[in-house]
Amino acid sequence: MRGLIWLTVILAGLWGGWWLVGSRGVEAAARGWFDAEVAQGRVATYETLAVRGFPSRFDLTITAPVLADPAEGMAWRAPFAQVFAMSWKPWHVIAALPGDQEMSVFGQEFGLDTDRLMASLLLVPGPDLALSEAVVEGDALVLTPETGAALGAKRAVVSIRAEEGAEAIYRLGLAVDSLGVDPALATAAGLGATVEAVALDATVTLSAPLDRHAGQSRPALRALDLTEARVLWGDLKLFAKGALAPDDLGFAAGEISVRVENWRLLPPLLVAAGVIAPGFEPSLTRGLEIMAAQGEDPDVLVVPLVAKGGRMSFGPLPLGPAFVMGE
Repeated sequence: MRGLIWLTVILAGLWGGWWLVGSRGVEAAARGWFDAEVAQGRVATYETLAVRGFPSRFDLTITAPVLADPAEGMAWRAPFAQVFAMSWKPWHVIAALPGDQEMSVFGQEFGLDTDRLMASLLLVPGPDLALSEAVVEGDALVLTPETGAALGAKRAVVSIRAEEGAEAIYRLGLAVDSLGVDPALATAAGLGATVEAVALDATVTLSAPLDRHAGQSRPALRALDLTEARVLWGDLKLFAKGALAPDDLGFAAGEISVRVENWRLLPPLLVAAGVIAPGFEPSLTRGLEIMAAQGEDPDVLVVPLVAKGGRMSFGPLPLGPAFVMGE
């Protein structure tokens, strides 16, 4: 019995020592990250930074974090940010963010409030710390611009998962429920003030894996396989699927099929959103009507988004140069 007691004491001491070393490593890594951002000419500040959670977790809490990239016109601040990891599985990280966040994008100020905003990051144990999976989930999200109406969502989930056995292929997912839009926009377009669902399921191939070297390798899009994208907004329903890959010159090439049910709701929506001028609506409606008449249902419009020969077109409408896909 005495031997068992001593063994327990020794193991507890070793575990406590591991937690102490690990917590100091987490704290040093976090402070080092902020210092590295400043060294790169970006803004990265905080009031306090501490690690707790003994003995089973590393709980990192940062108060009043401020991040900004003046060159890119981006900024973000929040009352606090928390990152959690089990001490026996530090490669699986959970992050929690509060409401009352503030951000700036190209000089436009936004406020973000939420009842719950969590992120889960799972890395592959090893020197490269490659991404295995990341999921961001939010409930009761409200994005309020400095000017204009607020946007809200009952729930939103964004995910990315590395395909097993592939070096730089990732599955992307997006699901948004009950997306609230500007009531004035919805009324002008003859639609409800809530988009019932927005969803995306796609697979992307990148030029380099998402790992700790991504800052130097700068992964770029090499191929896109869009399994499904859909927007359900009252009677207006949009769907898309298809694939794009680089041609011999590196330009995007391929086709994405776009299906619009009750397409006559689309032109007034584009006018209300300021995408087209009101005077162009009759001509656009007539053009879409001709394209829809070629299908089986005149209320359903099926149009290909085509990238070929360095150019892009939406049905018969030219859109301009195709974008270059990363090497």
